[in-house]
Amino acid sequence: MEEQVEKDKDRAKIKLVVSDFHLGAGHRNPDGSINILEDFFHDREFIEFLEYFCSGKYDEAEVELIINGDFFNLLMIDFKEIEPEIVTEQIALRRMKKIMEGHRAVMNALRYFQSLEFKGITFVMGNHDPGILFPSVQELIRRFVGSATRFFLDSYEFDGIYVEHGNQYEVANAFDRNQYFLTKSLPEPVLNQPWGTYFLVYVINTVKRNKRHFDKVLPFGTYLKWLLISDIKFFLKIFWMIIRFFFISRFKNDPRRNTSFKQTLKIIMEAPIFPDLDQAAEKILATRDDIRTVIFGHNHRPMIRQFGPRKEYINTGTWNEMTHLELDRLGTRLICSFAFIEYIGGKPQTSLKVWKGKSRLALEADVA
Repeated sequence: MEEQVEKDKDRAKIKLVVSDFHLGAGHRNPDGSINILEDFFHDREFIEFLEYFCSGKYDEAEVELIINGDFFNLLMIDFKEIEPEIVTEQIALRRMKKIMEGHRAVMNALRYFQSLEFKGITFVMGNHDPGILFPSVQELIRRFVGSATRFFLDSYEFDGIYVEHGNQYEVANAFDRNQYFLTKSLPEPVLNQPWGTYFLVYVINTVKRNKRHFDKVLPFGTYLKWLLISDIKFFLKIFWMIIRFFFISRFKNDPRRNTSFKQTLKIIMEAPIFPDLDQAAEKILATRDDIRTVIFGHNHRPMIRQFGPRKEYINTGTWNEMTHLELDRLGTRLICSFAFIEYIGGKPQTSLKVWKGKSRLALEADVA
């Protein structure tokens, strides 16, 4: 018995944090055509990632995979859907089942990972996967990836580390945590979606029919300025779509949608569309003496930043290919970044790494 206690005490312990995979219904539609709404094309790389961290030197290690929001893209998975922004429990279940079937190999890998001793999976909700709010959707996920799967709707804190998706610090994508569901004058609860969901469904996804990578360019404000110079016709089309959407979404009277004039003004004044989240992280670190590390996702910009002694902010980025217009990141790149938390002497040490596959394993991330 004492020997076992000593062995558990010496057991290696790590935590891995990833975010923003945006799994859709699969790479192909039922008719064999390409699924334009699918964002995740690196199933094999992620499966290898899981295999590596549950075998070899990590075979007997305690490993927790923390998926920090937007792993599933439940906002819209089919152009044929009518009113795709309206999400009830049954709609969320139907979409989640399609995602599970569309990425069956990933689900099997997650299930195998969690079936092993000392391995676990934790989901933190993001703005693209609010279906997790329904207990039945959580149970569906558990049936696919393991009954021990845990869910956190707001944030996940442990050992001086604060993990949150990050959408709550952007007005357009923030949920009303006091009212996750709309019920008044409705036959069944409907998700109280943030304004950004409506914008994605009716503007972004409409443009993606012809320009598939439209939503994969950062910063978005710089992209619009570039379009003003290089493609004025397309810029005017986008500008008109945005203005038209603002008025329709603001004045459309529907109990299944929650809009307010005050919120609309905040959204108009907020910039950029993809915030850095630095200020939010710095505020948490400054006001919480018990927090040493803040980990966000959401804005698809991997980074690590120090805020004073033993205070740091990490953004885990996305495993989707992105085009960056900033000079220090210029170009289209895939950065499979993740936060690596290793316990040394019982204390966590956090770093940002990039998964390079089995041949190169993981290297320190060179991003800021």
